[in-house]
Amino acid sequence: MNKGGREHTFAEVTNFGGGFVPLLNIGLNPAPECTPANATPLLPGATVKLTGLAPGLHQYQCCIHPWMRATIRVQ
Repeated sequence: MNKGGREHTFAEVTNFGGGFVPLLNIGLNPAPECTPANATPLLPGATVKLTGLAPGLHQYQCCIHPWMRATIRVQ
């Protein structure tokens, strides 16, 4: 859930990296999956529900603010 006052994105990435806002990448190479077309927009107050994830590790990041990251382990 986006509890902040700014728009974020939610994208699964193979490896964490930068996003699609070059100014905010701060030396990170953009993650190939971080494109405006591939990143799910998450407006303030919006929620993303994940279902059907395969077992293993899944990495997600905001492609606007690439320091915002999450790893989910599905057993």
